Order: sequence, then C-alpha cells, then structure tokens
Amino acid sequence: MKTTEEDFSGKRLDVIHFKIFGWLVYCHVTKDARKKLELRAELRILVGYTDTPQNYQVYFPTSQRTLVRRDIKFDELKAMWVSLERELKMQAEEELLVPKKEEP
Repeated sequence: MKTTEEDFSGKRLDVIHFKIFGWLVYCHVTKDARKKLELRAELRILVGYTDTPQNYQVYFPTSQRTLVRRDIKFDELKAMWVSLERELKMQAEEELLVPKKEEP
C-alpha cells in the first residue's frame, strides 16, 4: 500500500494540503472590488487544483464561472460535520436494507 514516490524515496508523502472537491471555501474580496459595508469574503466551491502551488480552482455559482484563486480559506469544520452527517445517514439506510431476524 505505497505510492511509487514512497517506494522510490523511502519517505512518506505529506498530503495535508489536499482538500476535498466540493468543499465550501471563502474567497477574499479585495478592497477595490467591494464597497464600504460589503462582505470581505464570498462563499464559493472548491473544484480543483492548478499546477502552481497554493492556487485553487474555485467555482462561482452566481456567475457560473470557474476561476483560479490563491487567497481562500477552507471551512473544514463545516465540511467535517457534513461528512459525518452523510456517513450516519448511509449507516441508517444500510440498517433499513438488512433484513431483521425475528425471534420465536
């Protein structure tokens, strides 16, 4: 259960920077692009990575465009809760599919 890079170098890869596609992210809105009382960040969706480190492809649902952004924050806590809720829902559905044995 090793990648080719791990076999070649003998070192375990650092993948802490990997994020799940579809996570909600907050993109920073520059001072030039916003007015005095507008939000400093907008909620977007992570759809991929780029070849350049620390740049991410982000989907803008309002304009239906995908742009490359560097200055984003991940909402990891919310993503963790969504993942946990999804897992619990799947377990509950599996319990409904398994036939129950009736006791005499």
